[in-house]
Amino acid sequence: MNPDLASTGIIRAGDRDGRNTIYYPSGELICLPGEVVVATSANWDVDIISPWRRILPKTVFSGFHGRASSKLYITSTRIVLIREIDEWRELADQLTPLGLPNAAAREAELKTLVKGGLRQFCDIRPGKLRVVSAKRYRKSQSMLDLRLMGDDSRQYGILIWKTDGREEETLSLIESRFKR
Repeated sequence: MNPDLASTGIIRAGDRDGRNTIYYPSGELICLPGEVVVATSANWDVDIISPWRRILPKTVFSGFHGRASSKLYITSTRIVLIREIDEWRELADQLTPLGLPNAAAREAELKTLVKGGLRQFCDIRPGKLRVVSAKRYRKSQSMLDLRLMGDDSRQYGILIWKTDGREEETLSLIESRFKR
């Protein structure tokens, strides 16, 4: 996750700073005052990049592209993904002969995070985002590809998908939360 982009007012992503502010130690969502949970669903994942019109955009939140142990909350004001930390997937790209020292240090850090009950989170404020384009993919799984413009004039590319099958109702609900 890119620390510069991980905490804009529109999208927040991280791990350490979410405990007791975004989620409880048990992994359940902490609602804001007056916020109502509309729907929850398990096994979703998300990729967020910014800006989406560059050749090499910066990654805000990276998905696993496989099964993920996560829970998606759709509330009256936010869309929040809370995901268990998967050490293997976090380290897979660093397991090269030159990357082993960094991978070992990162593994120790990840083990500490997991033991401390920390999770990865992504908090999206759809009311502050306007849809530029939206594509739905329905072949093997429910997937939504959004190109968005934020109130802060930043571009965001969001790809959200169900990791273990199809769930079109939840996908429609997610899509309806964003301004056209």
